[in-house]
Formats: sequence, structure tokens, C-alpha cells
Amino acid sequence: MNSFATTIHVASRQDLTPVLPLYKKWLPSSHLTLISQWAKVAKVALGVFCTFLLVVDVSSNNWELIDYVGDAKHLLTPLLAIDSVDTMQDRFTFCDGGAPSDMSQIGQFHINISLAQIQARDSNTFILGTTKHLIQDRANDICGEIVQSYPIKDPTAKSVRLGTVDDGITFARGTALTHWLGNTQSSPQATHGMNETQLRALGYVPARHSTDLRLMTPLVLPPPGQVTAGSVSMYRFFMKAFCSGCVPGTELGLDTCVIEYLYNDTANTLEITSSQAILGGSHELGFIFQRRGGPIAALYIRLATLLLLIGVYSASQKTVQWLDYAGQSLPQRLVRLISPPLYRQPCSVFGLSDICFNSDIFVVLYTLTVLLDEEISMVFSGEIHTWHDHTSDDILVDIRLMSIHLRWLWLNCFLLKAAKWTVNFVSLTRFSGDNTIMGWLNYSSVAWIYLGVFVLFQRNDIINLNNADKVELLSTTQSLDATFVRLFDSWYVRAMPTLALALVTNLVVWLLVDRAVNWHWWQAFAHNSMARQLMFNSTSILAVVRGDVSTVQTRGASGQGTRITIKARALCTFHWFFSSHLTHFGLVEHPSAMRGMASNAAIAPKPSSVAAKRQRAMSKPSKRSSVGVPREASAGWLAVQEEPVKRNSADSIDTSDPEQYMLVQDRDGQVHLINDQKLGLKALSVEVKILRDTTFCLG
Repeated sequence: MNSFATTIHVASRQDLTPVLPLYKKWLPSSHLTLISQWAKVAKVALGVFCTFLLVVDVSSNNWELIDYVGDAKHLLTPLLAIDSVDTMQDRFTFCDGGAPSDMSQIGQFHINISLAQIQARDSNTFILGTTKHLIQDRANDICGEIVQSYPIKDPTAKSVRLGTVDDGITFARGTALTHWLGNTQSSPQATHGMNETQLRALGYVPARHSTDLRLMTPLVLPPPGQVTAGSVSMYRFFMKAFCSGCVPGTELGLDTCVIEYLYNDTANTLEITSSQAILGGSHELGFIFQRRGGPIAALYIRLATLLLLIGVYSASQKTVQWLDYAGQSLPQRLVRLISPPLYRQPCSVFGLSDICFNSDIFVVLYTLTVLLDEEISMVFSGEIHTWHDHTSDDILVDIRLMSIHLRWLWLNCFLLKAAKWTVNFVSLTRFSGDNTIMGWLNYSSVAWIYLGVFVLFQRNDIINLNNADKVELLSTTQSLDATFVRLFDSWYVRAMPTLALALVTNLVVWLLVDRAVNWHWWQAFAHNSMARQLMFNSTSILAVVRGDVSTVQTRGASGQGTRITIKARALCTFHWFFSSHLTHFGLVEHPSAMRGMASNAAIAPKPSSVAAKRQRAMSKPSKRSSVGVPREASAGWLAVQEEPVKRNSADSIDTSDPEQYMLVQDRDGQVHLINDQKLGLKALSVEVKILRDTTFCLG
């Protein structure tokens, strides 16, 4: 063996993902094997779990589908035949001080909007049925609010329909960060009954305007003075707006309350003396949301994105022709995103997760759908979480909530891609591999992306913690007409800085853990031109190559290097995805890397005469074979002896090419495969390798 090319580590597997390199020094090989196997099982399990959640999200959190099914429409029953507030006050008896006419102007506006939406039930609203939540203790018992005194309009009536409404503004103070690091928890707390001036003096700001309407089914009017026990169905219409004058969303509810009541004929009132929910019963939950353009656009973009995913994945499982993308028009490039020219030979260089999390097109489009749909999905999941938080575990509700939170995984990917683009934009780096920060903005495996989802599952808890220090200011305490809620102080928006910090911290932590666990692997992998294109010269966030590949780490004349041997079919499909679905930065290879490949070629063993003829034929320059790579160079960094891969044919022709190649970009961002003479490989030569199912050696 040549003294300048000593192999120090060889690994051949279907995936170049690192496996526990830090522990090889002190763990027995049997333990390493077991841990490696369990790590692979865990990775597959995480992938299956996230795919399952994605399917659940697309199917069960589809607002159009839920609205079409109509499971929540029975929750509208008390108001279906009521078209105005006056009609409602005629048909229902409201408690003293708890009638719609006693509400603030915003409260009356909320009721009018809700009545109009219920009467219309048209394409301007979503009426969404959700879940039933078990009532196990008083945390989910909302029946106590109807303990009031109700004036009786007609003492001769056999039954009466009761109602009550509360109107208020939720004031909140501080954030999750000030609760943890500041003094909001130790500062004087607000108490029920304080007015706006007192609340603002303590640092509270209006965060949500709410109107809580309760309507009951008819109660039989009992004999005067007789305490009567019974049960009544209570419908809830809980309207919430996050800025004054905004169209509210309405939380629908249905509970069965056990009550005791009596009729006072002297005061001519019906008094409910006690009311509580049936423990072991359930609270049924639904919603009314305004149908805005954002969620509608999100639905169609998501459908288009999923069709794109199917098309791209189908194309990635075949061998794509080696194409020159420089001369293609925009329509041609768009068509070849999902429909490139194909050979029929199969290829396995990309998995479904690689496309989902690494394709710029898919990540940007899916992130757009997530952001457009947040105005419904955030409130929807937040309210379900509030009710579910006080019940025993319901696996179906848990899965539904997790499927909504999974969406932010693509926001993670988008932020990382945006960070890579920004670092490249502001950097003065000239050569691929020179920007250290860029190298840290990559994952070695999709499993590290999956691990980030567990923090995202805590999104609702973070929002609730952010608003933990809160108090209600009711219209019975003071007039609310001059008190308003600013959008940027509202319940969810004020939690955005904390959520953003949690999101970025989660992203950074897993990047650092990945780098620490696989430190030696990262150092070796970066010494390969294909790896540098992924890590430093594109918006790729996955520095991983699947399929028919193997890697050899070597110590050459100028230090360590890494050689990747990859099937020609896999390389062609990789070239298509890299050129079509990722943004290129147009950084050329470092002069020392180029000179290193040339010097290593000079000391490498000479191939046989047959192979030499093939090399010369393949290396003839094409019209676009000259690549813009600087010619100044230093000593070489990699010298490799490649063992030929023979075909199982009768003549046993050696079809592997012992020549080394580099995957590079020119300054226009076009991708080229060049040899040690800096000559670009012709498409015809690649086609021969595809048909013979041979390999390329990339240094």
C-alpha cells in the first residue's frame, strides 16, 4: 500500500449517518452493536410516529371536513330560532344584572356577531365539533355560574327558560421569562374586584375580551317555597376576542347540571341555590370561527404540497438523468421539480423524510400553510388543551393535539434554512468549507429533527405559563366601554417572544448535541466535496446521503480526508434533487482541495490499460467542462486507493472507475462533477455507468 494513503477507518452501510462515535473508546464492541441497533430502531420508530401524526393532522384537523360533517351544530340549538338580542331576552329569563342589555358595547357586539353567524351558518364561518372531556373534579365544573336569582315574568307559566351572561376583560401581567427570572410572582398580586386603574398600577394589561352566555333548557316552575332538585342541560356560548372590535371566536359547550331551586312568590323570583356538574359526566366542546382567507389558502396549499411530495418521492425512487440545468427556462425547471427525465432503474438515495424536511420547496410551502392556519389552530388546540389538562389521559385527544404541534417542526426547518441563507448572505467567505458557522447549521440525521418535536408538544403549556398571572375585570365592577385590548398585548401574541425563544433554544440545543455526539464524524465528513456541498454550499440542513454508498476515512499526504463511493444511479438522482430542490450559494472549492486531488492522482496506482482508456474517454472536455475554480493551490489532502467493484458477468469486466471526482459549484451556482484535470464529466459517460450499475469515487 502507498505510504501516503493509509486507511484509518472503513464503514460501509446503507446510510452515512454516524453511530455513537464518542463511545467507541470505552464501550465493548458488543455493547456498541446493541446500542447502534437500538438507535436505529428508535430512529425508525420516531419517523413512523411523526408520519402517523402528520396523517392524523391532515385528516382530523381539516376544518373544511369537520365543518362539513357538522358534529357541532346541535350545540347551537337554543339560538337556532333566535335572530336578535331582543328576541333572546323575550324567550329567556336572565338573572338580575346578567342580561345582554347590561353588557358593555363590546359584549353586545359579540352576542350580535354570534347570533348572525348561527343564523347564517354559511361559507363565512367554520362550525367545528371537537371532543368530549370527562368531568372528574371541580376544575372542569362550570355549572356554579348559574347560581343566581331570576325574575319571573309570568307566574302562571308552567316552565321557564333561564339564562345568564357575564362580560369581562382578562388582564395579564408578565411573561414566562419574568415568572422564572423576574419578580412578577413575588410582586403584589391583583385581587378580584379591582378596577382598571388599580390593575394597571400593578403592571397588568388587557389581554382578552370575553362574553360568556349560558342558556338552559326549560325548568318546571315548582310550588312556591318548595326546594326542588333536578337536572338541566346548560348550553354555553363563550365568545373571545383578542382585540377590541375584532370578530370573536365562539367556544360552544354543553353540560348537564344538577341543581336545587325554589320559587319565591313574594319576590316573584326563581332562585337556583346550588348547581354542580355530574362527576363522571362529560363536557362537550365545539367552536365557531370566522372563515378567513388564511385558513382557506392553507388548505389548498397543503393539498398542493402533499401532491408535490408524492410526485417528488416517486421520482426520487428512480434514476434521474444527469442534466445541465444552466440553460433551462423557468417553466422547464418547475416541471422537472417533480417530473425529471428518468431511467427505469431503481434508486434509494432519498427517503420520504429527506424530501419533507430538506426540500426548500416543501419546507417553505408547508411552513406557509402552518403560519396561515395558526389563527385557528392555535386557539383550537389551546382551548382543547385547557379542558383536557384537567381530565385523565385520553390518547385520542393527546394524539390530536400532538399532530397540531407537529406542524411547527417545519417552522424549525425553515428557520434553520433561513439561518444558512442569511449567514451566506452576510459572509465574505469565498470558498466552500471556510465558513465555520455554516457547518454547525446541519443535522447528521433526520432523527435529530424528530427529537425537536418533544419541546413543541409543550406549546400550550408555555402559552398558559406566559398568562399565568391573570385576573378578570367584569362589567359589574366598572364600565368596560373605555377599556380596550391591543392586539400586541393579547393572549396569544404576548406569548410569541417566549415561544420564539423556546423554538430557537430547542433548535440550537439539538444542533449542539448532534455536533457533540458525532464530533469526530463531522470532522471527517467535512473533508469530502459532496459533504461540503451539503454543509457549506447550499440550504440543505441534512448532511446525510442514503442508498448505495460507502465511506472511507483516510490519512493522506496533507492530513485527513474522506472518500465517498456512490452508485452512479444514486449520484444522478442526488444531483437532480440538489440542483432542483435546494438553493445554491455558488462557493467554489478551496484551491488546496483542488490541488490536493491533482497531486493525489499523480501518486495513486495506475489503472489497467482498459480502465485507462475508459478514463480518458470519460474525461474528454465537453462544451461546459471548464469550471470556474481557482488554479492556485497548496499540497494535496487526500490520496486513496480504490478497490475495484466487479460486475457479476461472464467476462468479469472491471466497470468501476478508479479515478477520483469532486462535486463542485461554479460561481453561478451550477453543479459539476470534475476529475483531477478540472474537466467536467459528460452526460454520456454517466449514462454508461448507469447502465452498468457502477460507482463514482468522490473525494
